[in-house]
Amino acid sequence: MKKYLAKRKKSSRARVAAPALLVKSNVTAAPPVLKEAGSFFVNGEVVQCDNPGGGNPGGRIVVNQMYVEYAIPQRQKAGAWPVIMVHGSGHTGKTYDTTPDGRDGWKQHFLRQGYPVYVVDQVGRARSGWNTAPINNAETNGDAKLIPKGGIVQFTYERAWSIFRFGPKPDEWWGDSKFPKEHVDQYMAQLVPNTEATLAQPPRKTVDALIALMEKIGPSILMVHSQSGVYGALTAVARPDLVKGFVNVEGRTGCDLNAEQINIMAKVPMLVVAGDRQWNGEEQCRETVAAVNAAGGKSALLATYEQGVRGNTHMMMLDLNNSQVADWILSWVEKNVPKKPAAVSKKSAAVYSKERPR
Repeated sequence: MKKYLAKRKKSSRARVAAPALLVKSNVTAAPPVLKEAGSFFVNGEVVQCDNPGGGNPGGRIVVNQMYVEYAIPQRQKAGAWPVIMVHGSGHTGKTYDTTPDGRDGWKQHFLRQGYPVYVVDQVGRARSGWNTAPINNAETNGDAKLIPKGGIVQFTYERAWSIFRFGPKPDEWWGDSKFPKEHVDQYMAQLVPNTEATLAQPPRKTVDALIALMEKIGPSILMVHSQSGVYGALTAVARPDLVKGFVNVEGRTGCDLNAEQINIMAKVPMLVVAGDRQWNGEEQCRETVAAVNAAGGKSALLATYEQGVRGNTHMMMLDLNNSQVADWILSWVEKNVPKKPAAVSKKSAAVYSKERPR
C-alpha cells in the first residue's frame, strides 16, 4: 500500500504522460470472429446554431444524434437477441470494451457467446456530439449565466472513488476489491465530461434514440448502467414490444417506477445486478423487483455478494471477475428471456443489411 500511495503522489500530468498508461493486453484467447462490425448514428436533428465559436457565422448542425458501434459474431447463438449496452454518467461506450488492464470487456464476452452487440454513446456525450453554442455565447456575451446550470460535470479521482465504491476513502482500496487497482489511471483516462448538459434534452432524447435504434435493428435486450437506468426503464415502458429483456446494472433510477409503469414492466423480463459494499439503490430496486413480480412479471435482483463473491465495485464490467458476472447475467437471460424465432432473425438481418449506412 505504501508503495502504491507513493506512486500516486506524482502529478496528474505526469501520470497521463507516463508509459504506465500504455497497457499490455492480458488477453490470451483469440479475438471474437466477426461477421461484420461498424458504426452509425440514429435520431439526429438538424438545427440552427447561432454561435459555433471561433468568430464563425451561425449555421446548421446536427444534435440529439446517438452514436452506435456494432459487432456481429460469425457464429450467432440460436435464439439470441441483439444486446444494446448503454453506459452511465461520466462514461462512454468504452465502459463495455477492453478493461483497463487489457482483458475482454463485456462487449467481447457477449460476442464470444454468440450475441450481436450494439454499444452506444448517450445523446450529447462523447462521439454522439454536443452543442457548443451555450458555452460560446457565455464567452461572447460575457455572461456566465448562459452556461448550463451546474456547469459541465466531470468525475475526479476523489468523487469516483466514493461513488464507484473503490475504497473507504480516496486512494485507499477495500482489501477485497475486484477492481484492477494497478490500472486505475488507465480507467480514469476514459472518463469524459457530461456534455449533454449543453442540449435542451430531458432523458427522453436518449430514450427516443434507443427506440429508433431498435426500430432499425429489431427487438433487443437492453443493458443499462448507473445513470442510464432511467433511460432503459423509460424505453422498456414505452416499447415493451421491442425490449425483450432489461438488464439494469446498478441503475437506481431504473427502479423508480410508478404503479402504471410497473404493470407495463411486468411484460418485460428484468434483471437488476448489484455489486458489493452497499449500493445505494439496492433496497429500492428490491422493492421494485417484488412489485413487478406481484404484477405478474418475471424480475430478479442478482447481488454479487450473495453469489459468494465479495469486492465487486460499481464498475463490475471492468472488475477482475467481470466475465463471471457476465456469465451470471447470460445464465439469467438464457432461462428468462424468450428465444428469438428463426423467422425474426432472418427478417431482421435482411432489413438491417438493406438499411445500414455504407
